[in-house]
Amino acid sequence: MLAQVAAAAGPRVEVQHIEITQGIQDHRNSVGLIAGKRTFVRIFVDYAAPATASGVRGTLELRRQAGAARSVDSIGGLTAVLDPAQNGKLDVKRRVADRSLVFELPADWTVPGDLSLSLSSVKASDGAILDCGKCDLKENLKFGQASPVRIELLGMRYVRNAKTHVPRDIDYRSIVSWIQRAYPASEFEFHTRVVDWNAPSVFDTGTEACGEANAAITAIRKLDVANGKNALFHYYGVVYDGSSLANFMRGCASIPADPDPSAVGSGPAGTATSVLFPWDKGPSYAGWYAGHELGHTFGRHHPNSGCGDWDRTGDPQWPAQMPKNKLGTSDHPYVGFDRGDPSIQAPISVLAWDVGADLMTYCDSVWPSAHNYVEICNRTSAENKTFCPLSAQTSGAGPGAVAALSVSGPGGPITMVGRMAPPIVRTAETGTPAPAAAPSSADLPANVSGPVLSVTGRINLDRETGAISSVNRFQQSVETTKPAAGGSETPLIKSFDSQGRLLAQRPATVLLDTDTSPDSPRTGVVSGEVPYAGDIARLELVFKDKTLAVRSSSPERPAITPPTLEPTALINLLRNNFNTIQGGPFNVGPQTTAPAAPNGGDKGPLVYQWQAQGPPDLKYTVQISTNGGKEWNTVAVETQQHSIAIDPSWIQGATTLDVRVRASDGIHETVATSKQLDLGAKIPLQ
Repeated sequence: MLAQVAAAAGPRVEVQHIEITQGIQDHRNSVGLIAGKRTFVRIFVDYAAPATASGVRGTLELRRQAGAARSVDSIGGLTAVLDPAQNGKLDVKRRVADRSLVFELPADWTVPGDLSLSLSSVKASDGAILDCGKCDLKENLKFGQASPVRIELLGMRYVRNAKTHVPRDIDYRSIVSWIQRAYPASEFEFHTRVVDWNAPSVFDTGTEACGEANAAITAIRKLDVANGKNALFHYYGVVYDGSSLANFMRGCASIPADPDPSAVGSGPAGTATSVLFPWDKGPSYAGWYAGHELGHTFGRHHPNSGCGDWDRTGDPQWPAQMPKNKLGTSDHPYVGFDRGDPSIQAPISVLAWDVGADLMTYCDSVWPSAHNYVEICNRTSAENKTFCPLSAQTSGAGPGAVAALSVSGPGGPITMVGRMAPPIVRTAETGTPAPAAAPSSADLPANVSGPVLSVTGRINLDRETGAISSVNRFQQSVETTKPAAGGSETPLIKSFDSQGRLLAQRPATVLLDTDTSPDSPRTGVVSGEVPYAGDIARLELVFKDKTLAVRSSSPERPAITPPTLEPTALINLLRNNFNTIQGGPFNVGPQTTAPAAPNGGDKGPLVYQWQAQGPPDLKYTVQISTNGGKEWNTVAVETQQHSIAIDPSWIQGATTLDVRVRASDGIHETVATSKQLDLGAKIPLQ
């Protein structure tokens, strides 16, 4: 009938389906909508005409219940192609971005509340208005408020073959962009900084290297939170591969059983090659890889899809009717819609239900499934003690929580060759960020009082070996995961005085690594604490009555001079017009495009130096503050160097800088702080 009408009256369209998507959606619009998140409308029409038409555009009419109305034109760079041969074939058209009229809702029409929309007109490429059937078909929308996603990106600076490797600008930007496009939130806070990391000399194909990175990141996070950092941030370490497979570090991250932002992760960054993620055509694979590892920190498991991802439990909440290696089925045709980002060469794209796979698999072309999109929203809401607006529209929560694990990141088999942060970076998609959430006393443990010694390290439960990688004194506990005392698999942290008397012992938490092989030894990050006392002379990591690692103090307490700015660095800083550093839309760390020299080459870093007295094996933890000491961000943990190089981009937008060094003899610390540097002062050059 539509073709007969067209023959008599010219080309005609008829509305077949209206789809509203923010990233993942089915043909019933069953996935709810988040207020403030960029929202797209795909209107599918049948076309009665003798030939295919391209360059077709449309106009959308929006209405609120209160009566306000607005017209919106379809996206200019994505005009529709209408093919009469595809009439009635909704599944075929949903697979391609340009087989529908695509609109983006204005930001002020995505605030919490209800609205309706309908197609008001359709125009051919020459501007002629096409006759439209069922254009009065309306779709009702409801937006709900979701919790923010807060992420601390740590660029892990390491030296390999006399070259210093640090993530590129495009790696940071790819992570920020991918998380914003794919994750169920409209408000995001991203901090970045570069930290010095004493990396293994070789990156293994399992999880040892990323496990060591995670131990360092865990220590950094505890130091930050103990010194004013918002405890709701998820920490993720970025390891640049230096354009070499030999420097590719497989990722891993811990999975907390309950909502717990202290779970950390790390993973690689670089550009895909013919043997490394050949399906990824973008300038950096860091984005989706970080999305996978951070998904673990939000409680998401591998579904055991058959693509190489393996988990001891799998995902106990995975919907029974959904395949584990696809986004959907013909009966549940969830389609991914990636809005793209021209700034990182990411085009608008569609992932059909049988082409894309969930981000927690090791399959190609990953994107959040509807299941994990909702579950990440549930977890972020639980961390913030709010309600996820998506929960009512889609699948339930499923079975209860499972034990804490750490899992290997995506990637599958590859051919191995050889063998700052401040100022706060907040991005709200509405353009109006919500106020930053201050650390709540409810987010910090309340059952431990007084100063503690916080211990972080690595442990192999099967081989009964371990190491203590860092020890720091805090005024109160920052541990959020409390192990059950007395279990046979529970390590202990013990403290002794110089006479060998036991002063205290406390159980420690182990976050296990999971490799793809079920018979791999159980290794992981160990974290714990004991009450601090001035007479502690020795710390022990004990497992099954066996001492795995020891830390001893020196009879002579360390002494340290305040860190001072190397004069040449200050002169270079001022010569480069950094008297007042200007902030950009967000701070993503050094603008490096290739491995840099240890001191930043000609980029003019600020180099702080200090002197110390004490035992020869003193180690130094370095922190910086750009708000007068209200919050300290860690840039090095237990380094033996007597200097730190701070790239100006780390402090972009700041007006002051303080540097604090904590000198440790292994247990006890002496702290020295620099004279505050006024970045706006006009200092005459010599």
